[in-house]
Amino acid sequence: MRLSVIAAVVCLSIVGISTGQNAEAAMRRPTHIPAQRLGSALQMLAKERNVQVVYRSELVRDQRTSGAAGDLTFDEALTQLLSGTGLTYRYLDDKAITIIPVGSSTGSATTSSLTSEQAGTAESPAPHAREGGEGGGDSPGDPSNKSFWNRFRVAQVDQGASPSSAPVEKKNEQASGKKPVVLEEVIVTAQKREERLIDTPQSVSVLSSSDFARLGATKFSDFANTVPGLSYQTSGAGFTDITLRGVTAGFDISPTVGVYVDEVPYGPSTTFGFGAQVALDVGLFDLDRVEILRGPQGTLYGASTMGGLIKYVTKRPDMTSFGGDARVALSGTESGSANYDVAAVVNVPIVADKLAVRASGFESHDGGYIDDLARNEKEVNRGDIYGGRIDLLFIPTDALSVRLTGFLQDISRDGEPTADYTFAGAMPYGSLAQNRRLAEPFDERFELVSSTVAYDFGPAKAISISSYQSLHQDNIWDISVVYVPLLKAALGRSYSAVGSPDSVVMNKFTQEVRLASQRAGPLEWVIGGFYNRESGTGAESFTLFDLTGAPAPNDLFNYSGPFTYEEYAAFGDLTWHLTSRLNVTGGLRYAHDNQVFEQFASGLFISSEPIERSQEHVFTYLANARYQVSDHATAYLRYATGYRPGGPNLAANNPATGLPLGPPTFQPDQLKSYEVGYKAETEDRRFGFDLAAYDIDWSNIQITAIRNGFAFRANAPGGATIQGAELTLTGRPSSAFTMAGAFAYQHAYMKQGDADLGSTTGERLPNVPRFTASVNADYQLAEAGLRPTVGATMRYVSDRDASFDLSAGFPQYHLPSYTTLDLRAGFTLGSVTMQLYVHNLFDELGQLSDMYPQFGTRIAILEPRTIGVYAKTQF
Repeated sequence: MRLSVIAAVVCLSIVGISTGQNAEAAMRRPTHIPAQRLGSALQMLAKERNVQVVYRSELVRDQRTSGAAGDLTFDEALTQLLSGTGLTYRYLDDKAITIIPVGSSTGSATTSSLTSEQAGTAESPAPHAREGGEGGGDSPGDPSNKSFWNRFRVAQVDQGASPSSAPVEKKNEQASGKKPVVLEEVIVTAQKREERLIDTPQSVSVLSSSDFARLGATKFSDFANTVPGLSYQTSGAGFTDITLRGVTAGFDISPTVGVYVDEVPYGPSTTFGFGAQVALDVGLFDLDRVEILRGPQGTLYGASTMGGLIKYVTKRPDMTSFGGDARVALSGTESGSANYDVAAVVNVPIVADKLAVRASGFESHDGGYIDDLARNEKEVNRGDIYGGRIDLLFIPTDALSVRLTGFLQDISRDGEPTADYTFAGAMPYGSLAQNRRLAEPFDERFELVSSTVAYDFGPAKAISISSYQSLHQDNIWDISVVYVPLLKAALGRSYSAVGSPDSVVMNKFTQEVRLASQRAGPLEWVIGGFYNRESGTGAESFTLFDLTGAPAPNDLFNYSGPFTYEEYAAFGDLTWHLTSRLNVTGGLRYAHDNQVFEQFASGLFISSEPIERSQEHVFTYLANARYQVSDHATAYLRYATGYRPGGPNLAANNPATGLPLGPPTFQPDQLKSYEVGYKAETEDRRFGFDLAAYDIDWSNIQITAIRNGFAFRANAPGGATIQGAELTLTGRPSSAFTMAGAFAYQHAYMKQGDADLGSTTGERLPNVPRFTASVNADYQLAEAGLRPTVGATMRYVSDRDASFDLSAGFPQYHLPSYTTLDLRAGFTLGSVTMQLYVHNLFDELGQLSDMYPQFGTRIAILEPRTIGVYAKTQF
């Protein structure tokens, strides 16, 4: 193999063959290679077009490119990449070119090191791989190295690999004929421009579609505890409070973590739409990846991203080929019943290189594993999630692209996956049972339509993202355990059961326009504007039943709160490349929001209130410095701020005095984050690590205060400090074996005690584990025939407290640590991939959260041991 490549390069260089008549190279294809280091851009283009590119490393080492965009031939794309670099190219044959200085008469590579890149098609954006130097010798770039082959770094295509990756082949594997290991270059959009993950100056985790398949993940809770620094509280799919880096006060009144679907922000931004609890639980099918951005994202993503951001990135329509995927999974859960999951997607090019559509649908059914003893009902937490997406991509010209997307998802549950314990941790009804006098159904419908229009002006690219979404959620809580005795003691009234039906209806329109530089140079920038308007109504009431079980009149509590939230923002980031390896970035966002809230209410505990209004003007900042130690190592410093909007308050009265229990408004809280990180990988990308440490100062924390059984909003001015670190390790020592480990340490505590929280100075923040860890390992037993594989995932979450020790409204409950082990084994039969799996092998009784301790200890329980089979095929 090595001799053939040497002969091709040397002989063809001498002959000087230069031909552009290769049909593949002459074909026009949609091309989008962002501004970046020239070497990385050449690798992306080589892989996309399946062409070998040969160059001397020193020619491109310090060069940057403005990228290439449009409906381009290979020559046109390469010309754009080399524009302004002083470099040109010449053909060695119809599938190989060499990069040379302008005016050079030869592409000979006789000094220093040469790099050759060759790649196949890519499902995810621009993965690529580079081979390391031959073991046992000097480094490939060492001029004193006498071995000609030690000066080559070659990436070869494995034609049998999946189209989602470009593999790397070591020389000893070439000689032995072993299948090369697949190594991907991960591309993310964390900074609203495509760049390599290793170049991103912040802590980011990425889970790909293949990761979800390996984990058997179909919903958020299936992958959440594999992500360092991510924790959550839940009452079931569709009602989950997400935390990153410990930024939580226990029960959050509005989101601290943003959720995006592609470029669109999801869900309510304020407390009136229960924004913190209705985090989108996307069906994990036909996704390219999920990006988890840790730390404040205030300048580019705005309010309510103090802890970070979760971005679901969907697969774009393919303009070139018809195809699709289908999957089916069946499983059974210990102490429960059967589960299933089915999904399919089809991609149809309508006009070659101009118009394509992609449509998908999915449905999953959870059989449940929690029994309700009061109503003698089995598996009350059974539920269904179903939905679909249609995606249209239109590229009428080289410069213009239009993407239209429609997304629909429904969640329906009969009850919660929670068990009733005592505050001391005893299980009076058993480990997987509850004692609820009323049924607790949950229904949520989410609809989203969006358009993304991009236009390439050459020096800059303009993007417009418009979206409209609607959310309708209904659920009921059985609060009898608290309110039956409370109403008896306070009012002398006797009831057999008390329920609290809640609902939220919200419509949201967003518009973002931004302009980003594309040309290489000392300055890179992005500027933009953002508009958001949310309107809806939240409603709550009591459902009362007398001692005979018959409905009783409700003269205690009826509430309906129409709300409107409107935000205008302008933002910008500027990056200055001080040298080819060192750059600094400054970012600023100004936001102005208006809120209007009116309370229509009746009953002994609450009354109607006139319209309340609030306005806020907030600045958020970003400053970072990044030093690229090499193409495979990056160090950075990052400072960022974030906030959540305040607003009008709920008005609840003290029944004894008739006076309001809380203040008329609550204020924004703010956060400052200091982060240092280092990312590195070996040159062949077989081993890598990502280490980040941070210190967060959180002030004026927004909280829920409870007095006389009723809640209102307030601020805890003393604030909190959060210190921690995250470490991700990856290893792919051979083509058969891959492993990864993710670890996080979080020390989150109150700087000052607060009476409404019931906290003391130095007390831990609720629901924040001190340590989390996950380890994945997969091994392919044979590279021919059925290609059998085995794998395992271990997850550990340390103990947490559900509340503060002295809290009167949220009684304290201690959540113990838990460890789970998943096993899997699979094989491939033709175009079908099969996997047998066991989740929670040792049937660990993991206690996830106590989301509503004011209603009793309703402990969310990890899904018991589940055994299943998964099959996927491509066509």
